[in-house]
Amino acid sequence: MDDLSAGGFRAASEYFVAAVEAVPPARYADRWSEEWTTLDLIGHGNRANVLAVTYFEHPAALAGPDYVLPENIAARGRQAVLDLGDDPVASVRAASLRAIALAQAAPDDAMVGTPFGEQRLADYLRSRTAELVLHGLDLGTDVQPPSIALEQCGTYLLGVAQWKGHGLDVIRALTGRGSLPEGFNVF
Repeated sequence: MDDLSAGGFRAASEYFVAAVEAVPPARYADRWSEEWTTLDLIGHGNRANVLAVTYFEHPAALAGPDYVLPENIAARGRQAVLDLGDDPVASVRAASLRAIALAQAAPDDAMVGTPFGEQRLADYLRSRTAELVLHGLDLGTDVQPPSIALEQCGTYLLGVAQWKGHGLDVIRALTGRGSLPEGFNVF
């Protein structure tokens, strides 16, 4: 696979592992949001590692509109926590190693079948890099993402902003030529 996608994903995945390792187990039950605990967030974030391998080895069928319903997202999140087992850190580490090995060994033209359609593995990994960085940051530890992971996360998010019609606004804000409204979010 192309070195840029694989390298950014590896850095983001290793960062997520380090961030999870830095979370004391006593914090697992802490509320991260109204609906999620810290452990829920860890399980959800780890899906970026797990699904890269799953969608490569066992392409998913196209999902219907029910896939994005909040209750279905919550159900997948609960399953992700169960999949962590008794040792969330070891589970996240193992999933990371497996996903990194896939990213490094896959040919440049490798494809994955996601619930939203087939795409190049390299493109899918860019979105997973962003997920790993963002959810690693969400864990609130002192662990900092590596430069390549942070850069690829930013590039991905700028692409999403552009796709949603906000690319120019984001560029202006990043360069001090404008500002974004309170609560602005592209993700």
